[in-house]
Amino acid sequence: MIAVISGDLIKSQKIPQQQYDDMLYQLDQSLRFIVSKFNGQFSVYRGDALQIQLPDPTDVCSAAVLLYLQLKSANYSLRQSLAVGALDNPRADIKTATGSAYTLSGQGLDAMNQLLLLQIEHSPLDISFALNIDFINVLLDKMSQKQANALFYYLTTNNNSHSELAKELNTSRENVTKLLNLAHYQLIERFLNYSKDAIEQQLKGLTT
Repeated sequence: MIAVISGDLIKSQKIPQQQYDDMLYQLDQSLRFIVSKFNGQFSVYRGDALQIQLPDPTDVCSAAVLLYLQLKSANYSLRQSLAVGALDNPRADIKTATGSAYTLSGQGLDAMNQLLLLQIEHSPLDISFALNIDFINVLLDKMSQKQANALFYYLTTNNNSHSELAKELNTSRENVTKLLNLAHYQLIERFLNYSKDAIEQQLKGLTT
């Protein structure tokens, strides 16, 4: 089992031409960060669409949330269809890879109307897990650019004390705390930890 994320930037066709190169650069840099952190692979197509393959399916929610936050920090919004399933035909260029993880992820992106959607092959999501994802959709959708930036640094920095983050972000500790609280950082951090366990438990259920 692997995980695949299919996504595209929201309203990218409305991005002014002079900002388009910046958008492509931000997307490329964000994807490179994610695949480096989670030992994955990525591909970009149609300019604003992407696919990511992750070897550890339990990382998929963390990867998706971090990617969303990093792009939101640059004022771009992203919708992502997450899927856990089989990889039948691995390829160096994942655009030509096949398997149920790719099929589910692609089909989900075509049908979705939210920021995040997760499907697991042969395993409907546990009700509480699905409800948590709905809540995360709401929190991410309401998050500002500055809140996303603070939360991204909080989740990816080794020393993420508010005072150290204030130095990194060139602002006051009080402002960092305010931004993180507005981003509901503790809830999102708890969800990311919970999602790894929830996916692992559902996958164990498929083998018993």
